[in-house]
Amino acid sequence: MEQELGGRFPSVGSSYVYAKETMGECVAMIAGACLTLEYTGSASAVARSWGDKVVAYVQTWEDKDAGEEDNSWYRLLMFVLDPGLGINPCAFFISLGAVLLLLDGVKESKNVTNFFSTLKFLLVFFMAIMSLILAKRENMSPFVPSQFGVSVPIKKLSVKDNKFEFSDLGK
Repeated sequence: MEQELGGRFPSVGSSYVYAKETMGECVAMIAGACLTLEYTGSASAVARSWGDKVVAYVQTWEDKDAGEEDNSWYRLLMFVLDPGLGINPCAFFISLGAVLLLLDGVKESKNVTNFFSTLKFLLVFFMAIMSLILAKRENMSPFVPSQFGVSVPIKKLSVKDNKFEFSDLGK
């Protein structure tokens, strides 16, 4: 019975497929429109934030000691990246890159996801190794600072006659 039911419904989809099969086409269209609005709104907010970060990073490149002629490339770059009036071209290019990545297919998206996951793992691994290398022995003693004390007894949980009992290990 479950195999027949599973064969009738598509295996790919999200809220739209569930709403269509359980409540009908009209509710499914509303669910699909809501998902599209949600994804569009959140993606544009992330792209806008990243675009602002790119502009802030490029602003650190300004050479305040350079003359007017030497900074012409910087002024042109800032005009292209931040033309004003709330327009953010960087956000457009970030969104365009994400759309092209999705249009390229699942395999390329998987490769990009694997790349960034590996990069994050290597970063955490690097931080762990460097913390072990740079750790100082004198910072490890006392392991529990004296203002917190070690007076909290460690409890041992045991079961006797189907009842839980706690006993102090320190006593």
